[in-house]
Amino acid sequence: MWKDLTMALGFLTRWRLPGRGTGISGPEEVARSLAAFPLVGLILGGVQAAAGWGLAWSFSDTLSALWIVVLGAWLTRGLHLDGLADVADGVGGAYEPARRLAIMKDSRVGTFGVLALLFGVGLKVFSISGLLAAHRWSAIILVPALSRYTMVLCTCKIPYARAEGGLGKAFLDHVGRREVVWAALWAATAAVALERLWGAVLLGMATAAAVPFRNTSKRWIGGMTGDMLGAVNEVTEIILYHAALMLTGRVG
Repeated sequence: MWKDLTMALGFLTRWRLPGRGTGISGPEEVARSLAAFPLVGLILGGVQAAAGWGLAWSFSDTLSALWIVVLGAWLTRGLHLDGLADVADGVGGAYEPARRLAIMKDSRVGTFGVLALLFGVGLKVFSISGLLAAHRWSAIILVPALSRYTMVLCTCKIPYARAEGGLGKAFLDHVGRREVVWAALWAATAAVALERLWGAVLLGMATAAAVPFRNTSKRWIGGMTGDMLGAVNEVTEIILYHAALMLTGRVG
């Protein structure tokens, strides 16, 4: 599991841990790291919550929330935000799956991508601001873990959309029951430990979200890609932040 965590952390963030080695990992090893995706999300959420707690002493909830989102984007190298922008450009700019995939591969960001980033970041900032105002630190820690759990569910038994291959192909081609089970165990443990009953509700939402994401991805582009997985993470985070905010009146 340590090797899975080091590989997942190196892929999803700019952090590096000892034990990864210097050799090039095969696709099976890359896929095995999916088991630790919720753990990486938990670490990210913990760092963001700690930063929010420190910032809240000096700044408003909204400004603190903005810095939390900025910190998350920096720690992940904007990987998932880039996927969200690419998917928005592809889906907004064409109707045919092949044309959408071609647009998504283009490094330039179009109008739809810019709008998706503006709305996505804005929704995150204001929902996190509400959580900060209510001192819902556990929700801020938990949501990134559950969103990455949804990513794992969206990789299992679904074809890779690009015939020529790509960044997410190793994940989709070799992910199996082991990775899904371990990811589910980590996500469930974190949810119950941090949020108890409402953590189970958020876990259920994260699990259920994978179904429409998978179906939509098949309909839009004929399968799944790395960009689509990044978009899944961003949209799931937004949904779960809002859900946690709705539950605030009944929790803590």
